[in-house]
Amino acid sequence: MTASDAERKLRELSFLHEVAQLASSARDWDEMLRIVIGRTTDAMGAEVSSLYLLERSDGVLRLVATNGLNRGGIGRATLRVGEGIVGWVANARVPLAARDVRSEPRWKWVPEVDEKRFTSMLSVPVIARDEVIGVMNVQTVEQRDFGREEIDFLQTIANQVAGIIEKGRLQRESDRKLREVSALFEVSNVLTSTLDLDEVLSLVVDRLVRVYPGASGAILLREEGDAVRERARSGELGKTAGAAAQRALAERRPIVAFDHIAVPLIANDRLLGAVVLQVPDYKEFLEEEVRFVGALANQAALAIDKASLYALERKTAESLRELERARSDFVAVVTHDLRTPLSVIRGHLEMLAERNGPSKLPISEATSQVERLDQLVDRILAGVRSDRPELSLRRTRFDLRATVTAALREVAPMARRHKLSGPRAGQPVFVRGDRRRTAEVVAGLVHNATKYAPQGTRIAVKIERADDRAIVRVQDQGRGVPPNERSRIFEPYARGAGNDEVPGSGIGLFASRRVVEGQGGDIWVEDPPDGGGGAVFAFTLPLARATADAASR
Repeated sequence: MTASDAERKLRELSFLHEVAQLASSARDWDEMLRIVIGRTTDAMGAEVSSLYLLERSDGVLRLVATNGLNRGGIGRATLRVGEGIVGWVANARVPLAARDVRSEPRWKWVPEVDEKRFTSMLSVPVIARDEVIGVMNVQTVEQRDFGREEIDFLQTIANQVAGIIEKGRLQRESDRKLREVSALFEVSNVLTSTLDLDEVLSLVVDRLVRVYPGASGAILLREEGDAVRERARSGELGKTAGAAAQRALAERRPIVAFDHIAVPLIANDRLLGAVVLQVPDYKEFLEEEVRFVGALANQAALAIDKASLYALERKTAESLRELERARSDFVAVVTHDLRTPLSVIRGHLEMLAERNGPSKLPISEATSQVERLDQLVDRILAGVRSDRPELSLRRTRFDLRATVTAALREVAPMARRHKLSGPRAGQPVFVRGDRRRTAEVVAGLVHNATKYAPQGTRIAVKIERADDRAIVRVQDQGRGVPPNERSRIFEPYARGAGNDEVPGSGIGLFASRRVVEGQGGDIWVEDPPDGGGGAVFAFTLPLARATADAASR
């Protein structure tokens, strides 16, 4: 071995040691490859060094690093396996040296990358795990015969590069798997902590795209009529990815392409929707990546199924609550409707007792039984608590004046200890509503007045006509209703402060409000117009037609 050979051998060993150090310490393997390519140019005494990597899914070799060629071709210039010297070396898996590429039949000019000034070329395969993963080249301006030692040296460098690439791939694979496990763990935790479907779906998409930096994703769900609606998304999806999601739904299977994947969401053999992922510049989804997206899709399907069951449970529970409210209201209203006729019956019995005396008829026994019924109604009302359900009304056109007069005639015995006065005679006031229910409202308001107004005081019922409605007012001379209680006096079971000694359940005004509002009217309480004591309970009903003359008061 000559001195020059020994010196060259020393340089080669020193270079290989430097490459080994780079491989063990560098984290950005792309940057490291660029450094190695630059150093290879010097070590080989060449003007150009370049590296092509194989994209197995498409069967092409793509330029990923170069020192001396047009850098604009990095990532763009490609050769198919078997095409040109680079493609031939990848296919044959052996080195190839060309003294003059212009006379080499296997040479192919790559536009915007190759330059005519380069003459000689040496290419060696880059092999990892007994598989070709790329091709490494050096080129010179002057013609050159590459010897066996130079070929072996470049092959050794290529083997080092293969190790660097493999390390980078393993590192990225490890990082990706860590992100996948973290994503599955986070989604699993959310599934056990919330029933908010939108929150879960947003998290699934967010964690999916985090595994692939720069990626976009979405979840689409089926709705009634086979319509499909996007429920969660991160980033912008291309048309091909959207079409893949539709195919996954139609074919009920994963759709995998070069840069996107779509997986159907299926729970208990029910097709719920699809999840789609798109990764820019991605070349191939590995089988384990497809499994990961499928695992997240299963998590999303479980969340959707769980949320659907929860929604059904809530709907069922709400229906049961509605039935209970309807039942309670039925009991409350029916028992309250018993109150007024019972009071009227008791009034008649008490009148008979006053006229006949205690010895002629056992009226006191009848009165006692009515009082028992009255107390029973109170107990039923006290045990019922309900919200406002729907009310059934029979709407007809009727004379409000005649209806109010008839209702006052019926409740007169109940109000015999008060001075009850009704509306003056006059023209009919035709309204549209439920005649019987309206009479019950009038009777209920009068009954309410008899409980709170002292005996011997006046209870006056008046009717007036407004532009499109009739107004009924029941005025008493009782203690009145304080302004701070008027906003709640018509709520169920609401009673005024200091009225505990007055019998009642607080359902009467609520029942009246339901009937009035059900007919399209309003009900309220106001101060008497003369400024005296007492209260005025007023309600409106829509007029059936306009009348020529105002109704008298």
